[in-house]
Amino acid sequence: MNVQSHGLASSGADPDKPPGEFKSRLADALTGRYRSLPVIASLAVIWLFFQSQNSAFLTVGNLTNLSLQIVTTALLALGVVFVLIVGEIDLSGAALGAVGATIAAVITVIVGWPFWLALIIGLAFGVVIALVEALIVVFGVPSLITTLGGMVILEGALLVVLPEAFQVNVGGTTYAELAGAKIPAVVAVTLAVVGCIAFALLKWRSWSRNTGRRSTPIGLVVGTLAISVLVIGATYILSAARGLPLPVAILIGILLVASYFTTQTRFGSHMYAVGGNREAAARAGLPVSRIVLYSFMVLGACAVLAGMVDASRVLGVSASSGKGSLMLNAIAAAIVGGASLFGGRGTVWAALLGALVIGSITNGVQLLGLSTEIQLFATGGVLILAVAIDVVVTRGKLFPWRN
Repeated sequence: MNVQSHGLASSGADPDKPPGEFKSRLADALTGRYRSLPVIASLAVIWLFFQSQNSAFLTVGNLTNLSLQIVTTALLALGVVFVLIVGEIDLSGAALGAVGATIAAVITVIVGWPFWLALIIGLAFGVVIALVEALIVVFGVPSLITTLGGMVILEGALLVVLPEAFQVNVGGTTYAELAGAKIPAVVAVTLAVVGCIAFALLKWRSWSRNTGRRSTPIGLVVGTLAISVLVIGATYILSAARGLPLPVAILIGILLVASYFTTQTRFGSHMYAVGGNREAAARAGLPVSRIVLYSFMVLGACAVLAGMVDASRVLGVSASSGKGSLMLNAIAAAIVGGASLFGGRGTVWAALLGALVIGSITNGVQLLGLSTEIQLFATGGVLILAVAIDVVVTRGKLFPWRN
């Protein structure tokens, strides 16, 4: 062995690999299966910090309260993730959810129809309005402008739908039980186990059908097992305080279903292809416009469901519903959780992780009695940092002027 080759061997470098291959693999890992790891690490740091400042932060009671606080943001962020994956953006989700929730409240309280029918009508409204916005986007109007205009129109529509008092109280109705109901611990854990088993079987069946092989890769097993442990463990912990809150159960169920469809179906693979390179997807014969339409329709349903959960928690709707920082927090949650502003990357679990990060900051600040300014500074800083990391990972280098 000559000196040169010995030096290469001792340094761990491989002469057959180009110098930038390690960086390329690292970037691919951070944009792929390991994208959630930095978010989980950040969440752990946040939890440890607030726990060190107040020992009540990680108690069952506070964790249950935190889970209820993030449901609305996480549901709306889930819809945002679907739109971000295909390379679009939406600013009207919060306003759309407010109008859909108000329509359901009027139907339930004033008209007197059953809540389940009001729920269906509200969700249908959200899907239809999102479809209209998507059609405009497919026509060629940028989604930023389309949904910004849609937000303003929906804010006006909210005032039209509300009665003369500009508020509807849902307290004491079935509507209020959407956020107030709890599932007994035994039932909740059983449902979590059954749901995770069904999720694992569906993933294995889809992988087996697509590859033609019966054996399961270790990566699929580990990933599915990790998700199952987290879901069942979280269900067990959150059920300790007199049962699992219904909104949390709804969120977990929707995330499992969304995870399956985005990772194990043709629709999911088409979404990532469209978001990664729309022109290449079109040349490959993928139904680009249809995928964009479907993604916005998912957002419409998620937005209305989020609006209804929020209305159920505050026991009513009013002219201020859907306003404030909800839309900003939902977009921030999706991006902080790992969804890319540039399209083609991210998972549905980004909605949950991002909502947990932002919700944990809010909850911790409130628990410590700090000012709202601290919460806003921290949330804005986390959002900017998440986007900056996404930019660096996307271009593969820290500074744009370096080769």
